[in-house]
Amino acid sequence: MNRADPVPTASSGGAFPPPPRCERSAVVDLAAVRANVHRLRALAAPARLMAVVKADAYGHGAVPVARAVLEAGADALGVAHVGEALALRSAGIGAPVLAWLHTVDTDFRAALAADVELGVSGWELAPIAEAARTLGTVARIHLKIDTGLGRNGAPEALWPELVRAAAQAEAEGVVQVVGVFTHLAVADEPSRPETREQLERFRAAVDTARAAGLRPALRHAANSPGLLGAAALERPEDMLLDMVRVGVSLYGLSPFADRTPEQLGLVPAMTLRSTVSAVKEVPAGQGVSYGLSYVTDRPTTLVLVPLGYADGVPRTGTGGPVRIQGRTYPEVGRVAMDQIVVDLGEPGRSAPEHGLLGAEAVLFGAGEDPSASAWADAAGTINYEIVTRVSSRVPRVHLHATGDRGSAGQGRGAVMSEWTRTVTVDGPGRTQDLAERLGGQLRAGDLLVLTGELGAGKTTFTQGLGRGLGVREGIISPTFVLVRRHPNVPDGPRPGGPDLVHVDAYRLGSAAEVDDIDLEDTADTAVTVVEWGTGKVEHLAESRLEIVLERAVGADPLGPGAPSGPAEDPHGADEHPVDRGDEDDDAEPRRITLTGIGPRWAGGPPRLD
Repeated sequence: MNRADPVPTASSGGAFPPPPRCERSAVVDLAAVRANVHRLRALAAPARLMAVVKADAYGHGAVPVARAVLEAGADALGVAHVGEALALRSAGIGAPVLAWLHTVDTDFRAALAADVELGVSGWELAPIAEAARTLGTVARIHLKIDTGLGRNGAPEALWPELVRAAAQAEAEGVVQVVGVFTHLAVADEPSRPETREQLERFRAAVDTARAAGLRPALRHAANSPGLLGAAALERPEDMLLDMVRVGVSLYGLSPFADRTPEQLGLVPAMTLRSTVSAVKEVPAGQGVSYGLSYVTDRPTTLVLVPLGYADGVPRTGTGGPVRIQGRTYPEVGRVAMDQIVVDLGEPGRSAPEHGLLGAEAVLFGAGEDPSASAWADAAGTINYEIVTRVSSRVPRVHLHATGDRGSAGQGRGAVMSEWTRTVTVDGPGRTQDLAERLGGQLRAGDLLVLTGELGAGKTTFTQGLGRGLGVREGIISPTFVLVRRHPNVPDGPRPGGPDLVHVDAYRLGSAAEVDDIDLEDTADTAVTVVEWGTGKVEHLAESRLEIVLERAVGADPLGPGAPSGPAEDPHGADEHPVDRGDEDDDAEPRRITLTGIGPRWAGGPPRLD
């Protein structure tokens, strides 16, 4: 990545001006993620590989990372919570997904309606079976045993009871036990004997399950350190089994304290960067930041970098490394909410000819950049936490997103820019306010693909876009007409701006059917918003903005357990979900995820605050 201009500027044939550089960003190299998957698959073979994308893919962006790992050959995805799995489904990802950490409030019916596989440690079996009976489906489950970690998973004493109950539910036809799994406690310390003991207990647990009549196809125990250390075992197959679940290694980080990613054949995927926002000369004796815990011992140059603990930089990370103009310097003084201070170690660097103001500052990344592990050492934590804690205030900019996007002039494997930003709003008013701010930044030719379950607020969101664009009022769902065009108001807030073309693609089964409604005639002169457009409209423009709206789990206006999308429409195959007008009519929180794809959005997310 060119450190002078870290944000990709893919050519658009002169159609778009060069994008601005983000003030701060977490740049995620999806090519590195794919390379890591190739490396891990080679180590795991012939076992399958589950890519763990919980916690927003360890802070890297769950949707773009999920797409990348599947393109690279991952067999399945793993998340902690059902809500995370449903977000993947809402983004159009149909690969197998396992969610394993539940509460009494988990919406199992929504999970089963979305074909999410579920981990079962004990009590969950009964409500999952009941949800399956209600929906008339079969729940695909993985039974988990606690072999020594002491977290979730059935205790060994209760394991026989759990497998008997699962066998009964399977005989009834409401569940299918497709897997048995456990989690390793100390695989990152290969010399410890507990890992071998856990694997022995796990083997016995599988035997017990089979004796009860279960025939799980997938046994999985290995995490990243388990997989990366398997070759050193006398019998690697005892670790690899039928499938491995890898998390941190996907992102190019080492799970071992004494081995670097490079030594493991991994490439760190995230670069946390900003720019120098101020430069000043100070004398000896200058205190720095809250508490004045750092005092300069000589005249020197201090620079300010606008990243702080609100952005995910650990407050305890004093002394963490920052790379500026090819050299690495220490952060000094206490990390503040919005900024850190770096001591360059010598005076006289503030003159304009040194070019420090606006120079890129990298906290961690790959290659010559400091590592996430170096910041973990400074903060007394682990590299997993360093990348996962990068906050939503920092835009994610995704490089090297590939795949058949259907974009004009871009074949499979084309380099595209992609970032993801997620915000949470309360109620329809704030949904419209956010959409209005977005609409004010849109221009003719922009394509928006809008997805969300029934009642999530898609029409409300489009109304806000219309306000920001300055089009004629009266936006309603185009459910029964497929397309509505809302013209710009000459004396409105954006006279001469683009019209809004609002499309409901639910009834359209393919891109060919989209072509039949002649959206190409207006694509270049209007802003086109397509509900349920994933997989159908990508060919209309080189770039697009994908927007996913999610309600709180269980808030579907059709009632608990109702399907969450058109694939399982409760009204029947020939009837569209009912248009309720202002569908977002309560103050429940909505999560809105925006993903920018293509050169139009290479400069990062639009301003939404």
